[in-house]
Amino acid sequence: MIVKLIPLLRLLNRVDQGLYMTVVLAVLRRTGLSVVGRPLWISSSVFLDHSGPGSISFGDRCVVSDSVKILTHDFSLDRIAEARGDLPADEELYRRAPVSIGARAFIGLGVIIMPGVSIGDDAIIGAGSVVTQSVPAKEVFAGNPARRVCTTDDLWDRRRDEFDVRKRRR
Repeated sequence: MIVKLIPLLRLLNRVDQGLYMTVVLAVLRRTGLSVVGRPLWISSSVFLDHSGPGSISFGDRCVVSDSVKILTHDFSLDRIAEARGDLPADEELYRRAPVSIGARAFIGLGVIIMPGVSIGDDAIIGAGSVVTQSVPAKEVFAGNPARRVCTTDDLWDRRRDEFDVRKRRR
């Protein structure tokens, strides 16, 4: 349901980003997702595989960019189990595991986060990454599968001068 509601809010996002986030957070909480504090941004194009209360949690001031997919269930071994004769045809093999995104974490464009992953506070996940393991706080991960690149302090020291400062829009 949440996946269908957020895209309807795209127009609101263009008009008033603050109101957009207020509505998105209300919808997320109403569907049983855990929201700690106030995330700074959750894109209207995010896909949330919400498999029950507490299955996905968002930390304070985190950012979830466009086209991110967060998965909380996995049926990948179901067909194998049946083919091996380890599972009757009228049963299915599945795994459900929550995903958490820490405070001030940044999730880049098109990232896929697999079930059971925790993204630590202040972590950065590079665009297009597939996150299959938990990411410690203050670490930068990127790639498929996502691997450690450096610490956020290292990234700050190397790249700070490339960025400008402006007033926040939201």
